[in-house]
Amino acid sequence: MILEVRNLTVYYDSVLALDDISLNVNEGEIVTMIGPNGAGKSTALKAICGLLKPQSGEVLFQGENGNGRQPYKLVEKGLCLVPEGRRLFTSMTVLENLEMGAYTKNDKKVFKEDIDKVYNLFPVIKERQKQKAGTLSSGEQQMLAIGRSLLLKPKLLLLDEPSRGLSPNYVNTVFEKIKEININRTTILIVEQNARMALEHADRGYVFEIGKIAFEDKAKNLLENDEVKKSFLGG
Repeated sequence: MILEVRNLTVYYDSVLALDDISLNVNEGEIVTMIGPNGAGKSTALKAICGLLKPQSGEVLFQGENGNGRQPYKLVEKGLCLVPEGRRLFTSMTVLENLEMGAYTKNDKKVFKEDIDKVYNLFPVIKERQKQKAGTLSSGEQQMLAIGRSLLLKPKLLLLDEPSRGLSPNYVNTVFEKIKEININRTTILIVEQNARMALEHADRGYVFEIGKIAFEDKAKNLLENDEVKKSFLGG
């Protein structure tokens, strides 16, 4: 088990955002968290990667308690977040953004090899490498954000709303690439509003409802769950 969240409770000021939730991710899986806006999914991701301090509970990454650790320390251990909105350096080129993703790497030969892997995964990013990141389409920016994260060689990749704001074609492409990244031995945890697409590409899923986990199951079972279908999959 690469990630274990135990009895996690998180408040925003005095508002309860997560109420005693527990979940886990096994090595090699794609796991998704789905549910309505404000249910706590993104809060859970931020707590997992150290951006929010929980009031109680613990987050174990590779068996070690990550509570209280600085986010960059977790990144160095292989826990990497692609945030909602992508958070690129829009005035810098595509290549410069990728170089920022490799800030922990000093070996130029290894960096070149890793860049080439990103370009092979996302050929359009190679074509745009000299462009300013802010001039890319939303789909291209999402690919760049994911590519930048891969240069950190994550053991667990966290994706927060990877399909938000993308055209249908780019949604399909991004999820195909997520599957390819997973096949190449990266474990993935996704928060996603497009519940059907997420479940179709995941091994397991957690359904959030206002700070709690209402369902957890294999993704294929959640796709057939009547309550999940009614609430999140359009019937």
